[in-house]
Amino acid sequence: IDNLAVSGHHARVVEENGTHYIEDTGSTNGTFINDMKIAKQRLQPGDQIRVGKHLLVYEDETATSKPKPSAAVVPVGDKTILSPPPRPGDQTLRPAEESRDALPGGRMGVLLVVAGQTDKNEYKLPDRVSVIGSQDGAAVKLTGWFAPKVAALISRNETTYFISSSEEGKKILVNGVSVQGRSDLKDGDLIEVAGVKMYFYLRHPAS
Repeated sequence: IDNLAVSGHHARVVEENGTHYIEDTGSTNGTFINDMKIAKQRLQPGDQIRVGKHLLVYEDETATSKPKPSAAVVPVGDKTILSPPPRPGDQTLRPAEESRDALPGGRMGVLLVVAGQTDKNEYKLPDRVSVIGSQDGAAVKLTGWFAPKVAALISRNETTYFISSSEEGKKILVNGVSVQGRSDLKDGDLIEVAGVKMYFYLRHPAS
């Protein structure tokens, strides 16, 4: 990783009895899991690993027999989010199709904007990582004069959606409670960030 904030030997991922752990190897600036600095921690699907300016999303490909999406790079301001590559031979679905799979039961996350400046009133969230911000390519485009490039991230795994803060440090509220690190999203939750209020719903993609 080419970044001055990343040490020559920054961190390592090890497998112990079939479980993956990430361990900081004495880096200068530290390793963060879901915005919490760690020395060593077990990895769970959907965990966000921050190394310097880069954000990596961990997925356990052995947790399900369903093919995984191909590696993708999602720009987050001047940073990147990397999603995991597929296992060899997983060619059942094309990458674009896989990244848009719904949750079990065919449900997909949807945001309904009720206050604030955005380019649309409703947004579907089919991708593994969706950016809320003013940057080009943001899934939820903020249009206010002082809207941050990246206000928040909404990620998903096979079973749930969750919201997390960006390095810009914008305050996020879910049902009036400040989010520290990340917070799972439930049907009907009210999200407030960067002057925008949105309800999160789980719907069938056809609805």
